[in-house]
Amino acid sequence: MKKFVSVLLCGLMAALCIAPAASASDYYATASYGTITVDGEIDAAWANAEAFTANALKSGEEEGITTEWKAMWDEESLYILAVVTGDKAHYTGSQQSWGDGIELYFDILNSKPEDFATDDATIQFGWHKDDLEYTAYKGTDQGIINSDGTFEIVCVENDNGYVYEFSLNVADFCPAASMKAGTIMGFEIQINSKNAEGDGRTSAYGWSDPDNAAWQYPYLMGDLELLAAPVIEEPVVEDIAAAPQTFDMGVIAAVAAVVSAAGYAISKKR
Repeated sequence: MKKFVSVLLCGLMAALCIAPAASASDYYATASYGTITVDGEIDAAWANAEAFTANALKSGEEEGITTEWKAMWDEESLYILAVVTGDKAHYTGSQQSWGDGIELYFDILNSKPEDFATDDATIQFGWHKDDLEYTAYKGTDQGIINSDGTFEIVCVENDNGYVYEFSLNVADFCPAASMKAGTIMGFEIQINSKNAEGDGRTSAYGWSDPDNAAWQYPYLMGDLELLAAPVIEEPVVEDIAAAPQTFDMGVIAAVAAVVSAAGYAISKKR
């Protein structure tokens, strides 16, 4: 029943334009077409996606942490890869947003509302000292219900930081969404760092929200456009047998003329 309500609400928003008309953001990124496996290993397909950064300090003190992120999509899901450099895991803090972790913000229909609607959500993933990781959500009650069970996330720690890989089944989260080339969604990515004891995070970095307010106002999210799959043209193989033989015939005619002339010269000499 809850999923039915989700479909109905998303459909009404898309069809009746209940939310304010979307406006272009100062922050623009693209998602390449393709499907990947969410396992923390960077698939070769990610090489086709353009890289962006989430290095703007949103709160706390500068720690020299940098993040490169990419996006991909297919007919059902949106995929996010984030490579965080210069951070180490700390399992302290009472809230997931105040420890090491990642936050992903979505305005699926890109309605740029002043408050969260059913197609909007913030999904937070964090390290925790007791169970290593957990997730939490922000948004409307229905948006939170929609988020549950519609995503996968894996975090792999390495010598220099982390690799996050994430997928959101957009078709399940908001069935009214148009997963096709040219679609633009609202999006923000935030990296939280915890490098000291206590309950406060040390810093937070983002892409489109330098004032750290998109968690309250979805219209501050950037624009993420789904790009068409590249058209791969097969090379044209010329059929040599069917190619015009004008050059060959010309050579043959020239040779024949030389032979004929030589024969005439020999006969004259005799």
